[in-house]
Order: sequence, then structure tokens, then C-alpha cells
Amino acid sequence: MRRTFTIAAVAASAVGLLSSAAGAAGTGDWHPAPSEPFVTSGVCSFTMKGDIVRDTTEARTLSTYPDGSVEVEEARGPLAIRFTNMSTGRSVVRDLSGHGIIHYFQDGGREYRLDGGGSVPVRVDSPGFPQGWYILHGSFTVVGHTDGTRIFSDVHATVENLCETLA
Repeated sequence: MRRTFTIAAVAASAVGLLSSAAGAAGTGDWHPAPSEPFVTSGVCSFTMKGDIVRDTTEARTLSTYPDGSVEVEEARGPLAIRFTNMSTGRSVVRDLSGHGIIHYFQDGGREYRLDGGGSVPVRVDSPGFPQGWYILHGSFTVVGHTDGTRIFSDVHATVENLCETLA
């Protein structure tokens, strides 16, 4: 089921596909930031597999903390992933291409400001987003806390729950 909506702020538990490539390059230098294939359970009622179809994403460090760890990172580029329900074999390819700014908090949390596509697995029911694997296309912000919860805000996006699509 696909639906488009705008929300001010809702909480969800999520893991972003963008990850820090700290140490891969100096501040300001663009470097490849590829995504890895994955198999995961505990999000949908079935095990989900993700195969990378296209990925030439890159990232660069915009600022660091005094200890040299990444504080703000920018990522961009094309990314497409084939998501597969391992129980049924049903699969879909989703384009997650876009641009993002990621703030890494010193407590381990992160804030993602994304324009384009995003993939957000929600492992725990949260206000506004029940457990599921969400694909968003548009503009949105997700703040990830170390307790596994996420706050979605400024969501101006099409939202699809892959747990429903692939069931």
C-alpha cells in the first residue's frame, strides 16, 4: 500500500542505510560509500533480503568533533535495492537515490535529513509508524536515538511499507 502524507513529527524505531565512512577520506573529500547486501529478520513477519542493484553513492565529511570523529556527513548518489521476502520469493526493486545530511551525535544517535529516497526499518511499534520496513520518497528528517526509537519530522513524502507490499 502506498500513501502520501505530511506529518509534523512521529516516533519510530529505524535503521538508516546511510552509514558513516569515517576515516575513509579527509574532511570535504568525496569517497565511495557503498551499501552492503543484507538479510534481516525481526522487522516484517518474514525474513527480508536486500540485494544491491545499483550503487554509486558517495559521501564526504563536512565537520568533525575535536577527537576527529565525524560530526556531519553529506551523502549523495544513485542507489537501488531489490527487497525479497525470503518465505515467498516475492521481490520488488526500489530506487533510494538522493541526497542526505547526517549529524552524528556524541551519544551515538543520528539525525538524517534526506531528499530523495530512503529505507527505514522500524523494529518497534512507535506513535505514527507501526513496525514495518518503510520506503520514503520525498523530503524528510529522521532522528535516531540510541534506545532504537526514531523521530520522523517534516515528512513530505510518499511512504510504502514493504512488509505489506511483500506479504
